[in-house]
Amino acid sequence: MLDNLNQTQNQDLVIKPIAGIDTIPIRHAVLRQGKPIEACFIDQDNLESTFHFGLYYKKKLVAVCTFVSDHSTLFNDSKQYRLRAMGVLDNYQGKHFGKQLLNFGVDFLKTKQVDRLWFNARIVALNFYKNNGFETIGEIFDIPEVGPHYVMHKSLK
Repeated sequence: MLDNLNQTQNQDLVIKPIAGIDTIPIRHAVLRQGKPIEACFIDQDNLESTFHFGLYYKKKLVAVCTFVSDHSTLFNDSKQYRLRAMGVLDNYQGKHFGKQLLNFGVDFLKTKQVDRLWFNARIVALNFYKNNGFETIGEIFDIPEVGPHYVMHKSLK
């Protein structure tokens, strides 16, 4: 199933499943700068229901994302997943790598019959997610030591 989803655009760009531990350096560089490496781990990293994907550019891992099975009471959908810890290294931003990685993950979740994808989005990433078809719900809220966020979501049905 994953082979059918491998959206290699050219020889230089490959998106594929990776291990949770492989996401840590990018999570640390992009999402948890200045914090201890332990702040980069997610409780669900090693669950069988969790999926991690990496985007490699010229064989270098430059972007990661994690999808965890997680139910929000904001939505009535029975099968929900949550996007966690998506990041693209600074030097590789603006090349549409984030969009390609996100679309790859959404396509994969659709093959798993996931009804809704939701997540807490940082304010700096709000337009990126809006431009990729996600909507905000509710009011802005603060995650201590991380900053202001909105819940964002999209139906995958």
